[in-house]
Amino acid sequence: QVEGLAYLSSFLWKSQRLGLWSRPRGENLLDSGAPFYETYKTSDGKFMAVGAIEPQFYHQLIKGLGLDASKLPGQMSHSYWPEMKQKFASIFAQKTQDEWCSIFDGTDACVTPVLSFDDVASHQHNKQRSSFIKNEQGEISPRPAPVLSRTPAVPSFKRDPIIGEHTEEILLEYGFTKQEITKLYSDKVIEFSKPKANL
Repeated sequence: QVEGLAYLSSFLWKSQRLGLWSRPRGENLLDSGAPFYETYKTSDGKFMAVGAIEPQFYHQLIKGLGLDASKLPGQMSHSYWPEMKQKFASIFAQKTQDEWCSIFDGTDACVTPVLSFDDVASHQHNKQRSSFIKNEQGEISPRPAPVLSRTPAVPSFKRDPIIGEHTEEILLEYGFTKQEITKLYSDKVIEFSKPKANL
């Protein structure tokens, strides 16, 4: 597992030479050091995520914030990043999340709302794409993905099984006898659990 984790961090190791992770924690391009790759609190206590790395997206961000790019330091001027983060934070704090969504909707600014679990399934984008489904008990979960045109996954609207609900059925299917299953149960090797009726 340690080796797997080390391998997964290859990007971090390799990008040090590119300058992406060469500074102390919290001062790099992708670890909240850059003002254009950060989350900002809105006036209603919610958040907006900003990921405007490419210059064309950064330009849209600056425009949406109502700033004049010609009066700002260069996007990659590291020494100005703390000052720019404060400036961005103060501007984002002046409007609600919904107001910022209206400003940035339809742009390439790479600015999106940070949604709560309660809000994510009802977000317009997710509703249009049917990204979430509701089971028989009203529990919401993501729809299977990707949605393939020739062999689309068929979502199940049934509840998840309870641990132990199908133990006996599966053991019988694999050739265990009723006596063997009873012994496994009495030895506390397996457990049974039947769902309770919702009255």
